[in-house]
Amino acid sequence: MIKAILSKLFRIKEEVKMEDNKIVCGCFKITEQDLKNAIKNGGNSFEEVQAVTKVGTGCGKCVNGNKDLVNKLLLDKKINENQIVCGCFKVTVQDINNAIKNGAKSFEEVQAITKVGTGCGHCIESNKELVKQLLVR
Repeated sequence: MIKAILSKLFRIKEEVKMEDNKIVCGCFKITEQDLKNAIKNGGNSFEEVQAVTKVGTGCGKCVNGNKDLVNKLLLDKKINENQIVCGCFKVTVQDINNAIKNGAKSFEEVQAITKVGTGCGHCIESNKELVKQLLVR
């Protein structure tokens, strides 16, 4: 919010990369930046981003590609913010990423190193997906 106020006061525009202006949904002229903004404003899944932007709700041809893109953008956000992904043991995305960098090749190996998901177990499925995404990066 402060950034927006300052930019209006000083007429400063945020630098937008060329690929951010790329249209990813032709039906509604949705850009990659629109998807990033939806995530920045609280979208935590493709369905939530879709509800805000309408991406993929026209002809539907771009749904699969945009699901992948939104998942990548959500992963980037988790990494950049170093979010806690296991509340029981305060395991962060960086902890999981470090386990993978140090040789873990499966969720079970990451779990043995970080203890992610060994408390209440509520985060197991989401962290299995996170590990899967980090392994293919």
